[in-house]
Amino acid sequence: MKKLFSIVIAFCFCSSVFAQSTVLSDYEGAFSFASAPFSKIVFSVENNTIYADAEGIGKGEIFSTNQKDEFSEPNNDAKLQFVRDDAGKVVKVIVKVQGSEMLGEKAADPLTEFVGEFNFDDDSPISSMTVDIRNGSLYGDTSEGGAPLKPSSTKDIFDVIGYEGTTEFLRDTTGKISGVILKVQGMNMKGVKK
Repeated sequence: MKKLFSIVIAFCFCSSVFAQSTVLSDYEGAFSFASAPFSKIVFSVENNTIYADAEGIGKGEIFSTNQKDEFSEPNNDAKLQFVRDDAGKVVKVIVKVQGSEMLGEKAADPLTEFVGEFNFDDDSPISSMTVDIRNGSLYGDTSEGGAPLKPSSTKDIFDVIGYEGTTEFLRDTTGKISGVILKVQGMNMKGVKK
């Protein structure tokens, strides 16, 4: 009997682990709600634990269930079902609580607008810079090296960490990123978004 109990416990544990085999960071981000008692929930991962912070309600740990992409929030007896797109990316969350269902849409990462390749003038010491997102932060990579780009107190200007310089993103008349001015080691280099 003891052996049977151990097998059942092991099976339940394995089923739960396999049901939630995705990375917790898949669920991170802000989700906006149109008709809910809160306008936003931010999901974050801290020390391999996922938290939900509902605007005006508070922050609490959520727990995986044995269903794929489903979590529970015990304080309000809520279920949170994440929805993925065809590419497997989490794009929505359905919050089920007290007989109601509320749909939240994942907000786009605000850093995404800065991502791209920028080509510099022919007489520039670097020919291009690729800007991407690494570990939730912007990163600039050139033939001369790469560095994290940290937001400054001025909109669209980022400090180039380790090079005592700045990267200023330029916008066109529609507000889209169209170029960059890289100021490093006494040089001003202007690049155009490819």
